Amino acid sequence: MEIPHTNQIIHVYSPWTYVIAFGSCLLYLLAITLIFPLFTSKLTSNFVQSFAKLHHVLLFIYSLFASLAVLTHLIQSGETTNGYNFLCVPIPSWLRIVTLTFTLSKIWEWFDTAILIWKGHSLKKIGFLHIYHHATTVLLFLICMNFPGGEKGSVFFNGLVHTLMYYHFAFRLPKFFRPVLTAIQIVQLISATYVWYIVPNVCPKYRDFPAKHPLEFIIPFALVPVYCLFFFKFFIQHYLLSSSRKFKSSINKTE
Repeated sequence: MEIPHTNQIIHVYSPWTYVIAFGSCLLYLLAITLIFPLFTSKLTSNFVQSFAKLHHVLLFIYSLFASLAVLTHLIQSGETTNGYNFLCVPIPSWLRIVTLTFTLSKIWEWFDTAILIWKGHSLKKIGFLHIYHHATTVLLFLICMNFPGGEKGSVFFNGLVHTLMYYHFAFRLPKFFRPVLTAIQIVQLISATYVWYIVPNVCPKYRDFPAKHPLEFIIPFALVPVYCLFFFKFFIQHYLLSSSRKFKSSINKTE
């Protein structure tokens, strides 16, 4: 497993790349089961509310910055209209720093769970999708950075989705837009998986990647469908079935 481009900042080699990538999953689980709960009784409600607001606002600003940084590069390089270059041409050094910090921000996002724990939510109430998502995103983004298309697409689309999501957490989107946000998340996941799939077929430099690095190549196909499945389930339960129940209730009240 490679953590690409880090040799411009710090040299990281196997097996430490595996330790960092898979260790991030275990570290998150350790944090939410042992570390974050230690502070629950010590933090006041006002502090948690203020911390949550600041956390969400800062991630909203950072996600917008990261997404716009990639978009700026795509426009300047003409890659918005050149699919081959988007998929195959590596990003410049200045943008690589942004993508590395974006991957690190997935650790910052673990405080999403901390805030819920500090508000008194159990892990069961927080739910599988939330925990699974935060436990695996560092691993997933470290892998996606191995392909230029995966690196650009993941940061741009995920940054865009998280801009909307953290704006919603901080300020609240209109109610009608919330199912749209979930739908955008699903589209983003499917699109990113497709980009990951086609890069070896389109880019000669990465043609041998699936054969040489089968574990790294297959992991996104193992992780992302689980996200999609539970986002579909969330969408159906909270927007389709919920709307249907409200409609039936209103009918019954008028009869």
